[in-house]
Amino acid sequence: MKASATSTWYSHYLNNIKPAFLLTTIFALLAVACTNNQNKLTYRLEGTAEGFGDGDMLLLSNVEGETLDSIVIKDEKFTYSGRADSVGLYVLNVQKDEFNSLTFISEPGTIKVKISAVPGGSSIAGTVANDALQELNAETEPYYQKIQEIESTIYADTVLNRDAEWALAERYNQLMNEISRIVKASAQKNIDNELGFILLTSYPDLQEDVELAKSLIAQMPEAYKLRTKTAQLEARLKTKEYGSVGQRIADLTMISPDEEEVSLMGEVGKNKLTIIDLWASWSGAWRDELPFMKKVYAEFHEKGLGIVGISIDNSKEEWLKAIHSLKLEWPQMSDLKGWESAATQYLQVNSLPYPIVVDSEGRILLKGLRGEALKTFISEQMP
Repeated sequence: MKASATSTWYSHYLNNIKPAFLLTTIFALLAVACTNNQNKLTYRLEGTAEGFGDGDMLLLSNVEGETLDSIVIKDEKFTYSGRADSVGLYVLNVQKDEFNSLTFISEPGTIKVKISAVPGGSSIAGTVANDALQELNAETEPYYQKIQEIESTIYADTVLNRDAEWALAERYNQLMNEISRIVKASAQKNIDNELGFILLTSYPDLQEDVELAKSLIAQMPEAYKLRTKTAQLEARLKTKEYGSVGQRIADLTMISPDEEEVSLMGEVGKNKLTIIDLWASWSGAWRDELPFMKKVYAEFHEKGLGIVGISIDNSKEEWLKAIHSLKLEWPQMSDLKGWESAATQYLQVNSLPYPIVVDSEGRILLKGLRGEALKTFISEQMP
């Protein structure tokens, strides 16, 4: 699926989430949220296409990027009807502008669609879930625009000093934390409709909060509880419990850059607190976080803070190259199995960056918190 000029609540994860998890969990959950075998219901799109001419085309696709149909624009308007016995997310892409797209939920009813040639000018409305999705997109869009500005600055300017990079990384983390808060709040607000169900069963940050996810399952309509995707989510939540806050991590043994065996608990036991930093040479989001992590390490290392890097790279060459070029100062380990790494399985991690704070005995104190909130937690533990 091509990236849209207008970010949505799920777009940030496309380049940083575990690929297998993305395909089997997010895309599957979004493409087919539920099936109603008794009522073959329909949805109807009634749309305007401002700034487009007669004959311009819209391509209807699922979120996996598979084109399902085409829609012709005439007099800056278009209509389309589809079956809604399977409710989920679908995408309207402007054929002549691959970065212009709009996502909608295919629930029964009339969906009012506005496609605009002006970035950010498109909108959806008309059904409960689509109204809620429009509200969520409108609320998160300003944060994504600011994130894109930060990314452009980091990648365009090669002379930023350490403090400037840290300031940008810190701002980036604040924005991502705020987006996560907004999405969780939207899931809670809409747990009685299809948007809440889709968010709950597809958004990794929400699922990492096991107690919140369990609470939302309990609140959802009884019909939603009977869905296969709900059962699959409940199974995943059970596996996360042993990797949740308060539990001890497994002692993993991997190789160091010098090809020596390294024990995770052996490294953790050397420090009062340890940040387990799962990373990959290809992760842009993790690189954005790195200046902040280096500053936290420099400030608290002498007080007993350690960091252990666990790479989920497949390529040893790229792993070693990144360690040296990025001047990583703390111990590193990897089994070079990518997202099939023992670390991602045992620590229940499916997106990057995702720091985990443990005490000297390996007990998990904090998961997933980044930026200033992470620094505040470390400073409270190490006054």
